[in-house]
Amino acid sequence: MHEKDIANRYERLVGLSYECVLDQDAWLPLLRALVDDCGRQMGALLFWDQRENGPRASELNLCDPAVISGYNREFHAIDPSRGFMLNRPVGDWYHDARDYGLAQIARDPYYQEFHRPHGMLNVSCLKLHEQAESGIYLSVLTSLDAPYPGQNEQRLLQRLSPHLLRAARMFEQVNGLRRELATRDLLLDLHPAPLWLLDGDARVLFCNQAAQALLAQPRAPLLERFGRLLGRACNTGLQALIRQAAGQDGKRRAGWLRLDAAEGELLVAPVAAEAAYNRAFQRPLVLLTLPRQAASGSLLAELFGLTPAERRLSELLVQGLTVDECAQHLQVSINTIRTQLRALFRKTHTRRQSELVNLLARLGKA
Repeated sequence: MHEKDIANRYERLVGLSYECVLDQDAWLPLLRALVDDCGRQMGALLFWDQRENGPRASELNLCDPAVISGYNREFHAIDPSRGFMLNRPVGDWYHDARDYGLAQIARDPYYQEFHRPHGMLNVSCLKLHEQAESGIYLSVLTSLDAPYPGQNEQRLLQRLSPHLLRAARMFEQVNGLRRELATRDLLLDLHPAPLWLLDGDARVLFCNQAAQALLAQPRAPLLERFGRLLGRACNTGLQALIRQAAGQDGKRRAGWLRLDAAEGELLVAPVAAEAAYNRAFQRPLVLLTLPRQAASGSLLAELFGLTPAERRLSELLVQGLTVDECAQHLQVSINTIRTQLRALFRKTHTRRQSELVNLLARLGKA
């Protein structure tokens, strides 16, 4: 390969590697390009679970399905690379021709009974990720009728290693975040209190099952029209509170709207972009809820992202304790209490202790 050709292949493979961070479907095109550009004919991703005493090959493979199923069923038990890979650090390539040796390969039953019948000659394997009892391995293989990769192709493979590892690590992080968001969305959706997330124009971005059930009632106090949440008999007041919580006047503040006696009061509160249940949108929003159906302490912590210490302080303030009395009761310094109080002001978008206590007390009574 010419230097320009190598550089072009390298740039293309680096780009494909980072496409995998956000798109799981991009791993197969990357694997195919990696095999082609590095002088191989086959490739696979293996997820090796030690608790199951064997690997689990993903669908991301360029081998005959019979190869994968046969390996999982019986041949993984005699695969000599296991002894090399389990203690090999993440990011280090195993090349069987170099690390195991051609003489050993020629007389090993694994190669004679598994590799050769399926047209495989040599394997190179990179440990992409490792946990206590599992690992993810990327393997590229040479077929029997193909020459062994040249030095340029080997160097290209080695040069790509940091990018492959970084992409795999970022992919795992993004997947973890997605799982976390999915869990939070589910918990939010199953919350007993009706919950809506709106933008500053009252457009509904999310509503949970309880909110949908409320809107389905014949004379519900709220209704949705063309994607916007409206009040049936109190729309002017509702829209004013939404604009206030969205900060259209420059200051974001929570507010309450009295509904009928059966429904109680509607809380309209600002939601910070970094709030746990707002990470999918990553911008300031407005949350509406009828907290009467929820345990107030739990809802309070969820709405405003309170730490356990901040939640304990809020409960004492609602009981009427002064800042000094809270410090004595919690056995912390007055400076600690003042720091937590400032955090409560910031998270609840209140400015004075009386305003904070009023908000907390009304939530507690709801």
